[in-house]
Amino acid sequence: MKKVNLLMMLMAGMMLALSGNAVYADTPKSLMDTHGHAAIVSGKLTMFRAQIQGLELGPETDRLDAETLVTLDSEPGKVFGISHHEEVAATESIVDTLREAYINKIPVTIQYGIAPGKNNLKIIWVQLGEAK
Repeated sequence: MKKVNLLMMLMAGMMLALSGNAVYADTPKSLMDTHGHAAIVSGKLTMFRAQIQGLELGPETDRLDAETLVTLDSEPGKVFGISHHEEVAATESIVDTLREAYINKIPVTIQYGIAPGKNNLKIIWVQLGEAK
């Protein structure tokens, strides 16, 4: 019994030591890094659209449920959107940043969720200026 307990303690210690340096797949190393399910794009907004909740965009196989939609000059044919279903301060900041960029013709960088074969994509974060 003591051998089993000792073995289990050794295994637990090894697992703890190994996990201390673990990097989770969805944790970016820096503010500009993406995680495994996202990509970054930069450009100037060519369209800023606000619409009512429930008015979805795109065909059934590429549907985007969002109240704020934007397009970028660097990604023609793609629409990026954010939903306001829940009142969250971050969502308001994203929408305000996009509106400011559109009005003042300032480039933005958008991180969006990767969805192979889709052109209507969900915004994860946005910043003024191009990614460097």
